[in-house]
Amino acid sequence: MTPRYFVLFSTLIYWGITTGLMAFQYPSPLLEGQDITLHEDGSWCWFQDDRALLLGDRVIFSGVTSTGDNTVTEWDLKTNQTQSAKLTEGLLPADDHNVSALMQRPDGRFLAVYAGHSIDSLVRFRISEKPGDIRSWTPEQTVATNGRVCYSNVYRLSDTGETFNFYRGNQNNPHFLVSQNDGSSWEFGGRLFEDFGRAYLRYASDGKKRIHFITTEEHPRHYNNSIYHGYYESGNLYQSDGTYVGPISRNANSPYKPSDFTKVYDGDASTRADVAWTSDIKLDGQGRPFIVFSVTKDPITRGETRNTSLGGFDHRYHHAYWDGSRWVEQEIAYAGSRLYPGENEYTGLVSLHPLRADIVYISSDVDPKNGKPLEVNGKRRYEIFRGIRTTDLQWEWIPVTYQSNADNIRPIVLADQEKEVVLWLSGRYTTYKDYQLNVVGRVRMQPPYLSEKEKVGNRSKLVTFLISEDPNNYEATWTIPAFAKQLEDNRGYRTQVLLGNGPRESYELPNTEIIPDADLLVVFIRRVGLPEAQLEMIKNHLKAGKPILGIRTANHAFSIPPESLEEGHEAWWDFVPEVLGHENRGYGPAESPTKVTVNRKNRRHPIVKNLAVTQWISQGNIYLVNPMLDPKTDILLAGVSGQHQEPVAFIRSAGKSKVFYTSLGFPTDFSKTPFIQLLYQAIDWTIH
Repeated sequence: MTPRYFVLFSTLIYWGITTGLMAFQYPSPLLEGQDITLHEDGSWCWFQDDRALLLGDRVIFSGVTSTGDNTVTEWDLKTNQTQSAKLTEGLLPADDHNVSALMQRPDGRFLAVYAGHSIDSLVRFRISEKPGDIRSWTPEQTVATNGRVCYSNVYRLSDTGETFNFYRGNQNNPHFLVSQNDGSSWEFGGRLFEDFGRAYLRYASDGKKRIHFITTEEHPRHYNNSIYHGYYESGNLYQSDGTYVGPISRNANSPYKPSDFTKVYDGDASTRADVAWTSDIKLDGQGRPFIVFSVTKDPITRGETRNTSLGGFDHRYHHAYWDGSRWVEQEIAYAGSRLYPGENEYTGLVSLHPLRADIVYISSDVDPKNGKPLEVNGKRRYEIFRGIRTTDLQWEWIPVTYQSNADNIRPIVLADQEKEVVLWLSGRYTTYKDYQLNVVGRVRMQPPYLSEKEKVGNRSKLVTFLISEDPNNYEATWTIPAFAKQLEDNRGYRTQVLLGNGPRESYELPNTEIIPDADLLVVFIRRVGLPEAQLEMIKNHLKAGKPILGIRTANHAFSIPPESLEEGHEAWWDFVPEVLGHENRGYGPAESPTKVTVNRKNRRHPIVKNLAVTQWISQGNIYLVNPMLDPKTDILLAGVSGQHQEPVAFIRSAGKSKVFYTSLGFPTDFSKTPFIQLLYQAIDWTIH
């Protein structure tokens, strides 16, 4: 399980009747890439926004406790301290649908808007008493509507000074309130559309004049949903291409329905398959929408509530973006099974990076690429993955959590130009009213990138990755393709990933004719025998004085008993001592993570000189490599795990070839900036 650093409650101060302030401090400073438990009792649904705000070095997020208390929490990224205020206490039932939508007003004060899960007709709101301060709030105020309400989505348009709250109201259709004073008071605005079903909408705004939305027709339990997109601007509604739909309704009725807007995905209303449900929407730098949604491939009969075991085990995540003239849509990942029977369309969820349409975060209990169940001790677990689009049709996945002892669901992604913050829920989720979850967060700093001018010199260099698929090869088939894409984008190198096939006794790499053209070979292979001709290509690479870089299992890459090899295949036991310069002496304890520290003696070496941090935690256990065989080996990183201290990254020369090896490379290492930066700089050093 990913190590988590649990908080200690130090004070509990009550502000009035319904506001409590909880302050606590972590036992150590924030280390980039660590998973931090931010609140030990929280949850959220996904039809409210914004549930989290990134304000410089502060993260503000809302939640609902297992007993139903609405909370707002601040995470200070500089001090790694959190504080949490209660907005309600005992006033609403336990239900994750009751979570607040947050907005920071122009005066710096926070607005929190929330509602019960269709328990009454009241929209509730509170405003922080001081700018930028969540510790104290004005008393709760309410706005009565014309029907039972649920959800809140709050957006301020600077061009008009209006603040909108879109909510689900009378007859389960989308309505809105409008405020002319940044949420201090509200009046009924109107109805977005009117249809037979209980539509599910997600919203996004440019903050100036437009509010975009995506919608279904109904709950996927009751209808074969499609997905539609439209937007509001200056009192009017439009389709994706700007086609005028009509003026937005300013009363309790509306002449419009979802199908009056642009269809993004056709769920085929006549067929009970491929049933869609909205997940997230964001806007790119040109104000064009991009979205994600889930599709249930095996839905049960429409309206069924009892025989829920007959479906809900095969969900997929889809991505779509508006290119200026049409929607470009594709399936991107296996989403796995339902969260629980009865809500067969509930997935772990998919969320968008707010600044990049080519990055998503997902929760899945299966391999995103092939649907194979992810199991820990025989039980399927939901894990968080960061996905990146590597080609027009291909997405690759790096695990943020891995082999967890609890489910990890419902990620929220925040970002600015310097960093990416992902929040998620970890623990037990039985129903939307019965859960026990921690709110977990992680910071990912922007890995170093070169300008286009600086990349020119790298564009002629080819980095070729040799990987194998093996249950014990630390998911190299997930991590390396995604890393190779980042290497191209951030550093300008050309890359090629060669994934072999066949049993280890007769393993073969594809397209090996490109190996002689490689400027650098990166080896992340575990115990395989290669055809003699292929192994000779790697040896010739070294004979030519070209560099090699080894990751984790490279220290037993070609170590396989000769007697087990198929005819024509060869082992290479001397690769480790003669090229990497050490012996594989086994492993440290599997349950102990590794604390990684830059070796002070070599801290000015270009591979480690500019690392953003000088120490971090790797979830993987340590490899035993001491004593080194080559006294001229330069140790760059040391690792401590349990009672073991070992080199975890070092360099040497093998003949005229530069060699870099790291025993890091656990799946979650590839989601941490220090490790990514280490590999970037190691590649720069070896290849130049």
